[in-house]
Amino acid sequence: MTIVVHNRREEFDIYIGRAVPEHGLAASKWGNPFVMADESDTERSRAIAAYREWIVTQPGLMASLEELRGQRLGCWCAPLGCHGDVLVDLLNERGD
Repeated sequence: MTIVVHNRREEFDIYIGRAVPEHGLAASKWGNPFVMADESDTERSRAIAAYREWIVTQPGLMASLEELRGQRLGCWCAPLGCHGDVLVDLLNERGD
């Protein structure tokens, strides 16, 4: 089962966020290019929705989606809503 975890609080298999050199994290191809303007729920929802619309137009990422199956995806958002949830949803839509 693919899950999203907070990358500083739990073990993860694949980092899916932006580069954070001070934590030794390189940018992930799975990162959300839509930056939140603030920490509001409205802004979080906007960034996630934009990612959902964008990623399905990225053939390279969609072709690589299966590499995430069964992995723990590390991001800074969890347990709040996250673009990682979009990745999990896309995998679930594909089935096993």
